[in-house]
Amino acid sequence: MRIAIMGSGGMGGFLGAKLAASGHEVVFIARGRHLEAISSQGLKLLSRDGDLHIDPATACQDTRRVVPVDLILFCVKLYDTTEAARACIPMMNDDSYILTLQNGVESVDIISGIIGEGKTIGGSIYVSASIESPGVIRHSGGNNTIRFAEPDNLPSRRTATLERIFREAGLVGICEENMQRMLWSKFILLSANAGIGALTDSGAVAMCADPDSRNVLLGAMREAYHVAEAMGIPLPKDIVERQLDLILAVGAEQDLIASQCLDLRLGNRLELEWIQGTLHRLGRQYHVPTPITSTAYVALKRFAGGTGKPRKS
Repeated sequence: MRIAIMGSGGMGGFLGAKLAASGHEVVFIARGRHLEAISSQGLKLLSRDGDLHIDPATACQDTRRVVPVDLILFCVKLYDTTEAARACIPMMNDDSYILTLQNGVESVDIISGIIGEGKTIGGSIYVSASIESPGVIRHSGGNNTIRFAEPDNLPSRRTATLERIFREAGLVGICEENMQRMLWSKFILLSANAGIGALTDSGAVAMCADPDSRNVLLGAMREAYHVAEAMGIPLPKDIVERQLDLILAVGAEQDLIASQCLDLRLGNRLELEWIQGTLHRLGRQYHVPTPITSTAYVALKRFAGGTGKPRKS
């Protein structure tokens, strides 16, 4: 397949390297020093599962130079969604489609409003990866699972293809039965880990090791569950406990450090408005109290635009 990675940061770089190594024609959409490094030295993936070096690697910033692709993996930060969706249009023909693997729960609607209905599949990924240096991706955790579903919740030729290509790349691709349930199941953990993790400068496993921070983390997860419940999202009653088990299952070997925590450390812009901000807004809309999430939202607001410099340790 011809695959474009829209946003070749940690997650996109990880997936692109895996797919390129399994034989697919991959083009990495990147910018700045990261683009320069990939173009000149290839893309390196450092991982406990085995390092990869994709060299040569095809990379560019101007999507108008890209021949239409079969699949676009949409891995940009949430605040870049609108601009990136517009940039996808030159890379698409009638059969092209997007799999969005962003952190939030509203991306499919936003992207579809720009590129048209029926061309975007919702997904969630359980991988922790980040740019260690230009052209170098560090894979640090997760279970290498990608879940996805069509907006109409029906299996399709596209979801069957995704299952196959991820399996061939040594990953786990699972077609889910309900897109909203899939997105919110992850969002319950992600939103809590991103908010409380950023405030405490901790990963989820470390927070669970301390009774006080564990209770706050669980409280934030329950707030997200109650918002989803009020919206009619069909979640299992024990979803919070299931997600806690997920944290503890990986705790012996690795932590789950939210990208928002990492971005705060580096002084980067935060996805705050699309994570804690979303729950704060939806909580008010559906009359569901979200005191922990809303406190995290307010406390982190001053860092939302980025400080431009790393925090001192």
